[in-house]
Amino acid sequence: MQSNFSKGVIFALSAAALNATIGVLSKVLMSNGFTSSSVAVIKTILGCILLSIVLLFLKRPTSAAKWSQAAICAFLGIFVLFHFETSAYRHYAAAGVVVVLMASASISSIILGRLFLKDPITANATVGAALAISGIAVIFGADLQQGFTLEGAALASVAGCGYGAFSVAMKKMGVSGGLHFTRQLLFFGSLYLLMPAAADGFVIGELSSIAIAALLALAALPTILGFFCTTKAIEYLKPSQVQALELTEPLFAALLAFVALNEVPRESLYLGAALIIAGLCFSNELIRLGHKAPAQAERVSRI
Repeated sequence: MQSNFSKGVIFALSAAALNATIGVLSKVLMSNGFTSSSVAVIKTILGCILLSIVLLFLKRPTSAAKWSQAAICAFLGIFVLFHFETSAYRHYAAAGVVVVLMASASISSIILGRLFLKDPITANATVGAALAISGIAVIFGADLQQGFTLEGAALASVAGCGYGAFSVAMKKMGVSGGLHFTRQLLFFGSLYLLMPAAADGFVIGELSSIAIAALLALAALPTILGFFCTTKAIEYLKPSQVQALELTEPLFAALLAFVALNEVPRESLYLGAALIIAGLCFSNELIRLGHKAPAQAERVSRI
């Protein structure tokens, strides 16, 4: 059990680190004339193609996951997440979108986990989520008030709820993560994302060497490896735990911005980081609230 827990934590934190590259790489493409909806669909299609080539050489046995399961998960975890997140950026500043999206993903995974998986809503999970969300809000600080609109906040909330529902749906259907399932997700995600991209006019910017490198990096890092790590984390942990661990994404994003863009982090980052880490300790019961469960207490007494 402890081994599975450790694996889940490593996969979830890896997913957060990989997803943190989206902001920097997307900025490069936006500066080259790409629209956000075009970036979303191109990176997903490219990720599906690259992963298909990799699987061709690896010759791994086909995943047992059904295509219908992949279609449902891709709708929630790719289309709802990417489409509504993109739409939210048009009405609300990026900082606000990130906070609302990640908060709604964490909260929705706790509530939906209770409804569909019968996972208890514990004091640890509640306090952990509250601390981690507070940490993210502290990191972005005054930026949250810039360009605030109810429409933007609502769209970001829908995107986050879609991502939270994605993790619960995977657990409910007993889907195993892996490269084959990731390819199935990207295949259906590409089909779904073609619709909003076509509606926006499918604007492709200048295909410079930097833009091509950014597209390949987006396809490989947050798209292929990011979804692979998330799906594997869900195998080992509760959806609420996965979402809580992925709340560390702003910390990785700040580190990447410092290394790649030489952006010096604000002082608020350190307080926010402390709150997020404290939240993770509560969410994963490294710090326990209340009494131990009867079954666990009985096992301890026998020892």
